Amino acid sequence: MINTKFLSATILALFISLSLFSQQSLGLTQPERAFEKAMELYRLNKFGSARDQFEKIIRQSVPGESNQYAMACYYQAVCAKNLENGDAEYLFEKFILDFPESNKRSFAYFHLGDMKISNRKYKQAIRKFEEVDEAKLDQETRYAFFFKKGYAHFMEEEYDVANRYFYDLKDVDNKYYDASNYYYAHIQYQKGNYETALEGFERLKDVPSFKKLVPFYIAQIHYLKGDYDEAINYALPLMEEGSKERKADMARIVGESYFAKKNYAQSTEYFETTINLSAKPRREDYYHLGFAYYYQNNYDKAAEYLSMVTSLNDEMAQNAYYHLADCHLRLKDKKRARVAFEAASKLDFDKDIQEDALFNTIKLNYELNYSPFNEIINSFLSFIEKFPESDKIDLAYDYLGKVFLTTKNYEQALDALENIKIKNARVYQALQKVAYYRAIDLFTNLSFSEAIKYFDYSLKYGQYNKELKVKSYYWRGEAKYRLGQYANAVEDYNTFILTSGSFGTDYFGLAHYNIAYAEFKEKNYESAKSWWRKYINIEKNKSTSTVGDAYNRIGDCYFVQRDFQQAINYYEKGSMIVAASPDYSIYQKAISLGILKQHETKISELNGLINKYPNSNYVDDALYEMGKSYVSMGDLNNAIRKYKTIKEKYPTSSYSKKAMLQLGLVYYNSNDYDNSMSFYKRVVNEFPGTQESIESLLGIRNIYMDRNDLDGYVAYTKTLGSFAQVDVREQDSLSYVTAERYYMEGKCEPAIKSFQNYLNRYPQGMFVLNANYYMADCLYKNGEKYDALRAYTEVTNSGKNLFTEDALIRSGEINYSMDKYSEALTAFEQLEQVAEIKENRMEARIGVMRCCYKLNDLDQTISAAEEVMNSPKVAGEIVREARYYKAGALMAKGQQELAVKEYEILAQNPQSAQGAEAKYIIAQYYYDSGDKSKAENEVFELANKGTSHQYWLARSFVLLSDIYISNNEYFQAKQYLQSIVENYKGDDDIKDLVQSRLKTVEEKMAVSSAKESVDTLNIQ
Repeated sequence: MINTKFLSATILALFISLSLFSQQSLGLTQPERAFEKAMELYRLNKFGSARDQFEKIIRQSVPGESNQYAMACYYQAVCAKNLENGDAEYLFEKFILDFPESNKRSFAYFHLGDMKISNRKYKQAIRKFEEVDEAKLDQETRYAFFFKKGYAHFMEEEYDVANRYFYDLKDVDNKYYDASNYYYAHIQYQKGNYETALEGFERLKDVPSFKKLVPFYIAQIHYLKGDYDEAINYALPLMEEGSKERKADMARIVGESYFAKKNYAQSTEYFETTINLSAKPRREDYYHLGFAYYYQNNYDKAAEYLSMVTSLNDEMAQNAYYHLADCHLRLKDKKRARVAFEAASKLDFDKDIQEDALFNTIKLNYELNYSPFNEIINSFLSFIEKFPESDKIDLAYDYLGKVFLTTKNYEQALDALENIKIKNARVYQALQKVAYYRAIDLFTNLSFSEAIKYFDYSLKYGQYNKELKVKSYYWRGEAKYRLGQYANAVEDYNTFILTSGSFGTDYFGLAHYNIAYAEFKEKNYESAKSWWRKYINIEKNKSTSTVGDAYNRIGDCYFVQRDFQQAINYYEKGSMIVAASPDYSIYQKAISLGILKQHETKISELNGLINKYPNSNYVDDALYEMGKSYVSMGDLNNAIRKYKTIKEKYPTSSYSKKAMLQLGLVYYNSNDYDNSMSFYKRVVNEFPGTQESIESLLGIRNIYMDRNDLDGYVAYTKTLGSFAQVDVREQDSLSYVTAERYYMEGKCEPAIKSFQNYLNRYPQGMFVLNANYYMADCLYKNGEKYDALRAYTEVTNSGKNLFTEDALIRSGEINYSMDKYSEALTAFEQLEQVAEIKENRMEARIGVMRCCYKLNDLDQTISAAEEVMNSPKVAGEIVREARYYKAGALMAKGQQELAVKEYEILAQNPQSAQGAEAKYIIAQYYYDSGDKSKAENEVFELANKGTSHQYWLARSFVLLSDIYISNNEYFQAKQYLQSIVENYKGDDDIKDLVQSRLKTVEEKMAVSSAKESVDTLNIQ
């Protein structure tokens, strides 16, 4: 529409003037001559001089003596108004107050209203005009009054009132004839009375003040009347005239007319001309151009222009969103279509559009498997709530059921499902499925207790999906096993095996294997053997590591039950499977042979172990056992050689002190007292307080006694401290036993106090080592980690002993938790060197890796991670962690391609925290490398696969907005950012990241939305 609320100064100047004429009289008095002189100056528009003259008359006159005084006051105010003096309003108000009966009172109110109009205070002007008695005005002033009052009502949008005043003037010859016709025609135009409006504008088309404006109304009226050809014919010639803005207006009318005639190709030409000529094209220009291309099936162009009118949330934007979505659908771009439909569904100007847009949003969410923040379920529930009577409601419920069975945002899906008031079988089936996958998700992230709760939840609805029911029993058993709840785990594994459908799963054999382990942990050896045998029979591939492990564990059961021959048989089978632990099998077989006193066969087996597996952890064990067998066979020389080999090649081994003890014994039995004494004393000096040192003391005492040198023995023990002194040892032992009893009973508070008393009283006592370790363990359990660390350090500084490995693990763990990564690294490195238990050596490697990563030692991180990854029988979550550290170190070293390869492996499982972050890092890498298309694909892959780690999903969508912003696709960027605002629940840096980008996007989009024309012509 045409909006001309504000007349230009040139138009108003044509109609504002005041002429008052007075009849001069003959024979004037002196005051009369002075008044006439003032009026003459007034008529000559010399208002300053006239005001001076009127003020002189006022000073020289006596109030009330004559009408001349009142008239002088009135004209003084009129002069002040024309001079734009600040006291004009005051003078008129004073005049009205002083001369309420004056015939100029209505004139004064008219002037006050006129001044309010000049100040654009139209309501105040109307109030002043209401005081005017139009009958007391002269004709010229009456015309001015009608026009000004009508104009004030017009500016207040009181068009019906204004219309009456303009109507009274439009056919009367007066100064306001043209302006009154213009405003009258404009009001009729606004009211849709186009014929009447056209008549009025036709009167003005040749009037100089209006000839540049009126033709545009006339052309617009032809268009609005449906006379499109007339509008085109009228507007086309005018495109050659006037400013660029006026040409743009005419082009707009022509374009609209061709559009109405469905001549979209022609309309496109003129809409583009409109945009090119306009300094600030309107949203409507882009809107119409977008639709012109849409109807020509040029969907790329249509989408381009329709997306430029979405900066505001209004009816135009909703319609643009809806058709923009259709454009993307026709271009087979469902992702962008989904975004546009979603935007249209959030506006309710057109309920039909909102309904269809929302349904299409959820339909596309389902088809694209797009639900990073549970949008699929939420949008379906929203549709059902908003449009319960929709003809699509049954289809919506059908999709909803399918969606519940495919969602990956399990936690939020469960919340949504629980909120459904009326649940049917499909909802219960979905509850079972979603709870199961939520449990698996928690299991993957090592939250076993929470996982069990969700498996329980899923099993409540086990009748709906038998396959999930079977799997739930297995994985719940697995979670219980990880928590050490072995009896409960066996129960679930058994239920799994006995449930129909379990045989067809990948877990059937493993369930037998796991039951065996659980029974073994519970010392139910007969049952454990039985289950391992069942597993071996079920497993088709007899060369797997688990089959070999099963043979070894059956051998262990027989070994514990002291059926050594049967143990030997199973260890023999285990030794044949290279993928398992054949070195362990051989070693245990040899031990069993030794117990059966088959020493030569035992030695042969151990030699075979050393030759075949020279790097085995059991080599030092084998040497020690060979030495024992040689002793049993009376071959002391060979025994000595084996024990010395241990001392020389494996000085940090726990067998080192045992070997020296045995050397002392062998030499003693050979009557070589000097060598015997030497080795015994080395054990006492190097490992004081250990069981070996105590046994060595007995050997030393025997040698002294054999030499009849009791005084020498007493003198020797006095040099060793309390643990070796005969008179103190009994008190030492009694004091320690009390503390140990508290410890064994789990009473840590009195145990700690008793151990501290013992250590204070016997700092070199026999049980210092045990006391420090047990006290450290209690302190650790009580959360007193700093004090525990000091006690563990005492243990680790006491040489290789029974507690060394556990103490080093705890020392490393505590230092790591205190962010003392260098100290932790030292502990883990020491553990790796001395560990004889494979699990502890693995813990050491993991600890070294973590510390190197924290210390930003990139090369060592990579090396340590590779060692962990290449170790056998490493848990999947540890391999994942190692790969994550390796990838991070490679990235930090600038070896991005190698890093990305590792991240790609991690990203295959985005349900893990490392996998989700890896997917984001890969997308960021491609974006930083300039490959925005690959970066976009990575983000959508993460969204499609789903992850419970919403932070990395949100970060990925922030990155996606960066991609769209860099491509000038501000609409797409805005929609994804708003999706994060509406759906992301985290309390972290995501909010700030999103808001900063939204601000950028809105500024960019504001450039388009600000392109509103300042022209007065507005096409609808």
